[in-house]
Amino acid sequence: MSQRKHRSSLFLLELILVIFFFSLASAVCIQLFVKAHLTERETEALNRAIPLAESAAEAYHRVSGDLSGLAALFPEGRLNEAGDGFLVFYDEDWHPVEEGAYTLAIVPAEPSPGEPAEGAGRTLRRAVVRVSDADGIIYELAAAVQIPRTVP
Repeated sequence: MSQRKHRSSLFLLELILVIFFFSLASAVCIQLFVKAHLTERETEALNRAIPLAESAAEAYHRVSGDLSGLAALFPEGRLNEAGDGFLVFYDEDWHPVEEGAYTLAIVPAEPSPGEPAEGAGRTLRRAVVRVSDADGIIYELAAAVQIPRTVP
C-alpha cells in the first residue's frame, strides 16, 4: 500500500509540473498575441497617416503656403485659435470629424539660420505636416514652397 501511495504522489507532482509549464507557455503566447495586435494597429495608423500627410503637403504647395487657402482643399479643417496652424480631426476610422482620435496639423516652420524673416525678402515658406494621436506623433513631414519674387 505504501508503494501505491508513492506512485500517486509522483503522478500528482508530474501533473502539477505539466500544468505549470502549460500555463507558462500560454502566458507567453498571450503576450505575443497582444504585442502583434498593437504592432498591427500602429502599422495601420502609419499606413493611413503617410498618404494623408503627403496630400496635405501637396495642398500646402498648391496654395503657396497660405494656410487660409487650405480651407478650400480641406473643407473639414480649420485654422487653430492663433491662426498660425491648420487642423483636421479624424475619428478611429479616419473619417473627418469636429474633434477626434487623430489630428492632421499643418504649422509653419521656423526659418533656418541665416534665412530672412517672413516678409523681408523671404522667398521660401516652410511648414511641418504632422499626423498625431493621443499617444504622440505618428508621422511628420517637412513641406516647403518657393514664393516667386516680385519685381517692382
